[in-house]
Amino acid sequence: MSVTFRRLLPLYLTFIVAVIIALRSFVVHPTLALLGTTFLKWSSLIRAITVGLGFISILLFHGPKLVSRSNDPIPYQWFYSGTTLFGMFLFALLGVGLGVRSSSYLWWYDVFYRPVAGLSTAVSGFFALTAMYRSFRIRSLESLFLVGPALLILLYDAPIGTILLPGIGPLADYIFLYIAASAFRGFIVAASLGTILTSMRTIIGREKGYLPEEA
Repeated sequence: MSVTFRRLLPLYLTFIVAVIIALRSFVVHPTLALLGTTFLKWSSLIRAITVGLGFISILLFHGPKLVSRSNDPIPYQWFYSGTTLFGMFLFALLGVGLGVRSSSYLWWYDVFYRPVAGLSTAVSGFFALTAMYRSFRIRSLESLFLVGPALLILLYDAPIGTILLPGIGPLADYIFLYIAASAFRGFIVAASLGTILTSMRTIIGREKGYLPEEA
């Protein structure tokens, strides 16, 4: 199969599927409804296949490290690979065998996954703070307006913030509920418009990043 054909076929399929799914939301027709529902079911199947491929990829990556008791790229890498595979198989077996709403699955989820997820979020907060410091150093009036409200919100969320600055609560609430919320809505609108434009470029064949390179 030539590269040209491998580029043209995905373009045509993308255009046809996108147009049908878009039309089913505006045109009441049984054929469009049936095709749109079928395509959505296919997308769910593709996502499931993708999860399966990810499962196999993790197994192929960590399995040999566990068997050989590898210490590459870090010491005791085999132990971390073993815990990764244990958690993956455990949740897969419990989820498939008993269901994700079963008491056993929820117990393992609440006891093991939630604390680890919370710890990861807390650790990533320090990286976010250092990144904010590097990016928003107070060198101008504009950077002061960016860093100042961010520091107020961080102090307000931290227990020590209300002790150091007792009157920070109303000011932080005002910034968070009005100023930050307005800016976030503007960001959502801009991101939505960008998503629509990217989708339109993909439908008409102008966005070709997912296609194989031309010969």
